[in-house]
Amino acid sequence: MKDLLKDMCKNKYRLRPSFGHRNNVTKVCTLLVLLGVFVSIFMVARWLNLVNQPHLKFQLKEVKEFPLECFVWNQTLSCPNNYPITRQKNPDRSLVNNICPDYFRWIHEDLRHWRATGITRDMVETAKRSAHFRLIILEGKAYVETFRKSIQTRDLFTLWGFQQLLRLYPGQLPDLELMFDCDDRPVFNIKQYFKRRPNSGPPPLFKYCSDPWSFDIVTPDWSFWGWYVTI
Repeated sequence: MKDLLKDMCKNKYRLRPSFGHRNNVTKVCTLLVLLGVFVSIFMVARWLNLVNQPHLKFQLKEVKEFPLECFVWNQTLSCPNNYPITRQKNPDRSLVNNICPDYFRWIHEDLRHWRATGITRDMVETAKRSAHFRLIILEGKAYVETFRKSIQTRDLFTLWGFQQLLRLYPGQLPDLELMFDCDDRPVFNIKQYFKRRPNSGPPPLFKYCSDPWSFDIVTPDWSFWGWYVTI
């Protein structure tokens, strides 16, 4: 009888692992079936969404070409010689318009280094070592002395800008002489300059760029609209 009970117990515990294994396999199969159902529903929903959207057409973008008809290299052209050098005052002009705009204060700020001493001939000649050209405006006419070639045609379009000022505002530009550097970075650092030349006045050099630590005087950069190289 004992042997019979032992055999029954052995058979009972042998079945349990087998039953548990089948139960796990069933769960895995059920999860896979549910996952497949969800994926199928998702794909059908995406397909229906695409069907309801308007038909999309894919085509290459047409590149439009605008041929340039530029006469910049036509050396036969020349500027007119009949530039006016005087102007007639308008008696009807209101006196209110004679007040300088607020941005004029930056002119005084840029020239503050020479407020007490003024600008001497020696100061101007000191700036020559970095300048590309000297510009003199005398009685409404421009005179240029070139020292060295600038990058591309920067000196040319800069002088062209001054010519436009003479053309648009005849008789309003005072007689002046200035040195102009066509490069970008400031040249005369205030601290370094006085270390090398403690008894020398600051050189008045006009440039396109400056910073609070330099003597260089900023002028408008007309290359953004007037230099054909950047167009």
